[in-house]
Amino acid sequence: MIDTLFPSVASIITLGGLAAVFGLFLSIAMLKLRKDEDPRIEKVRDALPGADCGACGMPGCTAYATKIVEEKYAIDLCTVGGANSARKIAAIMGLDYSGEGASVTARVHCRGGLAESVRRFEYLGPKDCGAAQDIMVGFKVCEYGCLGFGDCERVCPFGAITMNDNGLPDIDREICTGCGLCVKACPRGIISLVPSGNDIHVICRNEEKAPVMKKGCSVGCIACKLCEKACRQALAEKYPEKDPAQIELAIKVDNFLARIDYDKCIQCYRCVQVCPVPVIHPLEKSKKFMESQSKKEKSQTGKTEPESAEKVEAVK
Repeated sequence: MIDTLFPSVASIITLGGLAAVFGLFLSIAMLKLRKDEDPRIEKVRDALPGADCGACGMPGCTAYATKIVEEKYAIDLCTVGGANSARKIAAIMGLDYSGEGASVTARVHCRGGLAESVRRFEYLGPKDCGAAQDIMVGFKVCEYGCLGFGDCERVCPFGAITMNDNGLPDIDREICTGCGLCVKACPRGIISLVPSGNDIHVICRNEEKAPVMKKGCSVGCIACKLCEKACRQALAEKYPEKDPAQIELAIKVDNFLARIDYDKCIQCYRCVQVCPVPVIHPLEKSKKFMESQSKKEKSQTGKTEPESAEKVEAVK
């Protein structure tokens, strides 16, 4: 018993001694190799909004502050803090900053809600857009439209997104910081970050021909190209010295979908006025759409008036 006990004690003492030596070695190494945190990191972190949204590409504000100080990262990647944060960071880092910072907001490019879209089958799975998309590429006939389960609403850290009664997300542009988390969360890519100052957008993502698109949605882009013609005319008027045929358009129909180049858009609203659906900036109904509605109302009124007159004569 004693013979077996003492070797065990010796082993324990040996291992304990080795652990103490290695511990001492690591402690000395830590003291020798320790790098004190640059005090500017904390100051830069305080200059950031602290949203930890990841819009800058970093895991959070602390990681971004560290990158700025230690690796000289760009100081204007924070869309939440914008130019205000960038100016504070520039002062801390001793840099010159004259930019305005990122100024973007999220925009939903879909109007095909419950009332406008057609379903292929009844979906009974989790109320999650990603899960619904994984089942036969979604339950809607339109494979581009909003699935309506609010993944974007749940990831928004600022409460800027709410799902409306028609199953579509509404974005409060006064609250939206342009962090981009909703863009990443949408499995169908119907949300994008657009310039805050631009109010003209194509509210559709469907790239199918109009007859096919109409089978699944009543409010999609029909690729009529009236917007292109209106844009060319507006730009020709603004730049009379240029050949109208050579002017680079701000809106073009590509793959059966109108697309806006925000760098070229002069916000003349000509495309908005001629869109017959309307699908361009539908917050304001186009003149063409309003005219068509007026004609329908007049035709219906014209049909009903003779009938009423005949009834009056019959009564007489």
